Amino acid sequence: MYSLETNRLVLRPFKEKDVAFLDYLHSDMDVVRFTSGFTRSHEQNREYIRIMLSLHEENLGHLMVIRKSDNTPIGRCGFSYFTRINDGKIDWFYWEGLHKPTKEGNASRFIELGYSFAKDYWGNGFATEAAFAVAEFGLYQLRMDEVNSLVEKETPDR
Repeated sequence: MYSLETNRLVLRPFKEKDVAFLDYLHSDMDVVRFTSGFTRSHEQNREYIRIMLSLHEENLGHLMVIRKSDNTPIGRCGFSYFTRINDGKIDWFYWEGLHKPTKEGNASRFIELGYSFAKDYWGNGFATEAAFAVAEFGLYQLRMDEVNSLVEKETPDR
């Protein structure tokens, strides 16, 4: 199980009591728009913590991100598994533990670095700071060959 620290942040494994923060974080559609695409129930957040704790046994999983200056939880950041299925036309991505694949095709599994932060803390560089710390941990401590992240390409018609 790993923890990380930056100049302004502490990243630590989740605890059961952190479900209250996740209930808040995952209830904001702007926050979950690019992760799950839907808000999560209390029970789904409890299951998320269980999944993260099991991933911590592999030195993976997301960590609770806490601002050092006032010990406030502000987000989550870390590694999780994704399955990519190519149906012959495009790639479809499914987060293991949350999504059940609905497409058929060539499947591959990969580790993804992802994060979500409460809107009050957007625009302060916290996501960048946390993501760099996690990426460095993966590359230099876990000796990963690469670090993957899923992003949505913005199209001109939006």
